[in-house]
Amino acid sequence: MDTALGIMAYVGALGLTALASLLLAGFVAAKARGLPGAWTLVIFLCGVALWSLAMAAPAMLGARAAPFTLTVIALSPLPAAAFVHLVFAFALCGALRPVAWTSYGVACLAVVAGICLGVGRIVPWHGFAGAFAPSLAGWGVLGVTAVLSVAGHVRLFLTWHQQSGLHRDQAGAVFVSSGIGLLALTGFAFPALGIEAYPWPVLALPLYSVALVYAVLRHRFMAGDVWARRGLAWILLLAGAGGAAALIATLPLALAGRPEGFVATWAALAGAMALGLLVMAPLKRLTDRLVFPGTQLDVEPWRDALAQVADEQALGELANAMLRQHLGLAADGPGLAVKGEAVTLAGWDDAPAALRHTAARIAALVEEAARRLASAHRMVEAEREARLAELGALAATIAHDLRNPLGIVQMAATGAPPEVRMEIGEQVGRMNALVTDILDYARAWTITPRPIEMAPYLSGFGVPVDVPDGMMLHADPAALRRALANLVDNARAMGGDCMIIADCRSIEICDNGPGIAPEIAESLFKPFVSRRAGGTGLGLAIVRRIMEAHGGTATLARREGWTTCFRLTFGPDLRERR
Repeated sequence: MDTALGIMAYVGALGLTALASLLLAGFVAAKARGLPGAWTLVIFLCGVALWSLAMAAPAMLGARAAPFTLTVIALSPLPAAAFVHLVFAFALCGALRPVAWTSYGVACLAVVAGICLGVGRIVPWHGFAGAFAPSLAGWGVLGVTAVLSVAGHVRLFLTWHQQSGLHRDQAGAVFVSSGIGLLALTGFAFPALGIEAYPWPVLALPLYSVALVYAVLRHRFMAGDVWARRGLAWILLLAGAGGAAALIATLPLALAGRPEGFVATWAALAGAMALGLLVMAPLKRLTDRLVFPGTQLDVEPWRDALAQVADEQALGELANAMLRQHLGLAADGPGLAVKGEAVTLAGWDDAPAALRHTAARIAALVEEAARRLASAHRMVEAEREARLAELGALAATIAHDLRNPLGIVQMAATGAPPEVRMEIGEQVGRMNALVTDILDYARAWTITPRPIEMAPYLSGFGVPVDVPDGMMLHADPAALRRALANLVDNARAMGGDCMIIADCRSIEICDNGPGIAPEIAESLFKPFVSRRAGGTGLGLAIVRRIMEAHGGTATLARREGWTTCFRLTFGPDLRERR
């Protein structure tokens, strides 16, 4: 391998390790504060970055790097102690505090010995301007560092052996990542052992920081935060793109040799920088698209697709499916919620600005579709109400006109045989009931509230009642009797038991009949919808009109022990308890 290229690759690997370690340390400090040992991991990553720079400096500066490099090597037991602390914190070990104090104590003693006695010197080696050659004290410092590292790995192995599930997998991943680091560190021993071979293992060092952080965060932090996971991937890919760009940019310089003279040197460096920027731009765009796809948005297909939905639930489901597919998110990832005409984003607080902007644009499109949908529903409902009003007016006119003919028919039947007279009377009665219901539904209900003592009032419907003694209610007695009579008659017609239950907030009429068919539950209080055969379909609609006149509501309710309950609630000015 060419010496210049070899030195460039060596320095590039160490520089990339330092950059990745510092970026990842900042990332962990910002995103993983709650993780056990997070700050220890930050300190350890900073130590890895400092070590990497210290080992790269002699290759470029030779003996001039000695003060910095030898000082960092003397301090190397401290990151190793931080690794032990990190491992025991990760393992959730009860002996964390004594082990951490012991590790830091041993490391501090080794550091003091290394600084006082000297750890070695920087010597030329294998074409490099300088490399570290340890002294006896230096071997002692490195030995302490190795012992601490082995202790951490033993604890990791025990954790992997003792635990199960995700924690076991995570311990194994941390163990493997640290193995990568130990393998890479063997390259630094080549000069010390007099091995005249290129230190290939050092080129694997950039993978160590990445693998360690991924292993520590994967199950306990990364799986819960899609943006943190993607942020880490972006940092790693961008660091790799930067390293590739730097390598491509400096390659011409390495092949052409060192230029002589100021102008030539300036021109060569300027050209190399321009080439690096030229290469880095498309690599960064590629990284952005790989990690954060979907920032480009064509709105017309979205509008066309969202315009096809028929209801609010379908709109929310389609919008979330399209959003997650467009941005490459998991099915349980960040999304949006549609409620009426309002659309809210959920899970986007930590998203990158470009993706938040894209999500906000998509939310605006969905909100636009929600407004169109709500407007269409209002128009349909208004048209329906208008037609019902017309139908009600027409029905009321017909009902009035039917009353006289019905009376004439019943009078004419007086001379008929008894069985014929009975049949005619029954059918005329049914028609009169329908006419009454139509008139009651079409009329404008006006009420005259007055105090009603509920216990004797409700007892008049011939069914069991459960009402507090002395309960009073301001209501129109006749109108309320009509509403209650409709509900009690319906409940009796269903068979089984029926009961009226009242309190200071509402009155409920319950039965244990067959219940309400799901297909009519939503439209039960609309006209011409009946829960029993032979019904006019107006009884419950009349109940709703009466309760609206009282400023209250009529709704379905649930009560344990009953299959069906109708609840009548009154406006606050009509409720009184004595």
